[in-house]
Amino acid sequence: MSIVKINKVDFSAEDLRTFAKKRFSTIKNMAEAMGISPPQLHAYLSGKRNFGASFREKLAEVGFFEDFCPELANENLENKQSLFNAVNIPIDIKGAIALSNTPLERLAQLVGVAPAVLSSWQDGTATPTPTQLSTLFNLVVALGLSAQSAAKQDPPTQATA
Repeated sequence: MSIVKINKVDFSAEDLRTFAKKRFSTIKNMAEAMGISPPQLHAYLSGKRNFGASFREKLAEVGFFEDFCPELANENLENKQSLFNAVNIPIDIKGAIALSNTPLERLAQLVGVAPAVLSSWQDGTATPTPTQLSTLFNLVVALGLSAQSAAKQDPPTQATA
């Protein structure tokens, strides 16, 4: 999430306590989820420490802003998606599918999409989500490496007498 956007949101220690009880049932569990110690979280809640940018990022990671300020979370999600779409990186999905040396139907099954969806990615009429793209390329690499290691195995040697 954008720190600039998060810093514009006002929240109190009481809001954090309410969130901790609702989402994590205890403050200790929330501290563990945030990757900080319970005494550190108590220092924030008691006002001994100020809510800095890194603390706000940790709050964002555990979903505080989605519960406390959903319109902020939606705005940041839209910003992330538009940023992802704005990055024009040429991705050779057709080449990746060919490298996998796997039938389109089987590859689609492994990725968890219909073969028609995979075909539309291949011809550029549709775009995979970042998660789908990551899954596809991880599978392509795994399939390519397994094919490569199978080809490298030496044939058994024959005993000579």
